[in-house]
Amino acid sequence: MKELEELGDRVRHQRVIQGMKQEELAAKAAVSKHVLSGLENGRSVTVESLNRVLQALGFREALINLLPAPVPSPIEMQKLAGKQRQRVR
Repeated sequence: MKELEELGDRVRHQRVIQGMKQEELAAKAAVSKHVLSGLENGRSVTVESLNRVLQALGFREALINLLPAPVPSPIEMQKLAGKQRQRVR
């Protein structure tokens, strides 16, 4: 997949910018060098491994920010509004 190759290129680029060898980043991320090499070469890795590598590179919130936070539906908003306190007794 082209997206995985692009992701791998970006990970490699950040690693090189930060002056780390694959062995160093793999150790910092607690993944094997084989996993990191696979990621950088566009192969599939687990989400957990990807998250560890991104955190080790300093991108702690990267996966969380991939998708927007869910917003309540209009019906849920009405239900929530109905449960708010209207007065103090």
